[in-house]
Amino acid sequence: MEIKTNRVYDFMSIRRYWIAFSLIMSVLSAILIWKPGPRYGIDFMGGTELTVQFNSAVSTDDIRQALERMGNERPEVVPTASAQRPNEFIIRVEKTSSLSNAERDSIKRETERRLAATPDRGSLGDFRLSPGGDHLIVQINGGDMSGTDVASLLRDAGANVRGDTAIQMGARDEHRWQVPLVGVGDRIFRQLTGSRDQGGLGVEGRLNASVWVSPKAGKELRDAAVRAVAYSIVFIMIFVAFRFDLRFAPGGVLALTHDALVTLGFFVVTRKEVTISTVAAILTVVGYSMNDTIIVYDRIRENLARRKNARMLDVINISVSEMLSRTILTSTTVVLSVAAFAIIGTGVIRDFAWAMIVGVVAGTYSSIYVAAPFTEWIDTRFFHTPDAAAPAGETASTSA
Repeated sequence: MEIKTNRVYDFMSIRRYWIAFSLIMSVLSAILIWKPGPRYGIDFMGGTELTVQFNSAVSTDDIRQALERMGNERPEVVPTASAQRPNEFIIRVEKTSSLSNAERDSIKRETERRLAATPDRGSLGDFRLSPGGDHLIVQINGGDMSGTDVASLLRDAGANVRGDTAIQMGARDEHRWQVPLVGVGDRIFRQLTGSRDQGGLGVEGRLNASVWVSPKAGKELRDAAVRAVAYSIVFIMIFVAFRFDLRFAPGGVLALTHDALVTLGFFVVTRKEVTISTVAAILTVVGYSMNDTIIVYDRIRENLARRKNARMLDVINISVSEMLSRTILTSTTVVLSVAAFAIIGTGVIRDFAWAMIVGVVAGTYSSIYVAAPFTEWIDTRFFHTPDAAAPAGETASTSA
């Protein structure tokens, strides 16, 4: 595809309509991000993710219904089957602990009762769940219990202990033990592969992987992601201010903010999951958009030097028209490259691809109708007198 470079399109004549459109899109995206808000993944909210491969065919609806019967609210089931791994699914639930508070308190009371019945084994001190909910931290003052004795005591008290022994923590005289529990992933897998009479699917399978993220760690990760995007925009503004001048930096930052808001707004509307990969895609979009904006800015600066008496509007029209072929070809190439992942990809890869597609389209458009018009407004408002006009015959514009 070739676009003639000797023709100047009057992009700026319709800038007011596109500025209004950008403002509406940005405000709507900001409102949607506030309420109902993004649908965060377990990276940011905390939860458990397990990869399960069943020995025979099973539907996502059957799995979801079984998970809900187990007491899991809003479970997610994503099919990831392939020729090498048929009937495989990724399952996400919001639980991070295999014990509820009531169950933990019940086990604590029973442990205290059993220790009181045999005073020679000591008395219960500290008793709490680990941050991930997959271990019990127990301190037994006095006595001389072994790891096997502690594991047996907790199992008799009602805890679903993994293995036959507890792990000693600290010095021996502290009598502090870490008792591993059967985690949420193992518990869900056992229930799913159980009989239909017990609420399971009645299908055997294999647990390929199980990971969890605590809610506290998820919040810290979410805050770090927001800071990463904010810092990148601030440092890009500083770079543009030094690379060009103060006329250009605010328009670049406004365009980057617009692109990030629109991309996140798209995720809220489509209810796609926002994860660490989404943040990586947004940072990639910010970098791509800034690259496209800087190329346009560079051509504007060159044309300003050649046409010292021309209006900024005319210089922008000339510069964007000269870069139009390059901009369209580059953006189209990027979109086509990631479109394959959006169509045939699965899970995180597909969401990353959609974030890139939306961000690249928004970034290409914002370079012309967000960054450039704002730069022209700053130039007219603070750097030039209102009566500055281009010499006759300097440009020959036609409507875009």
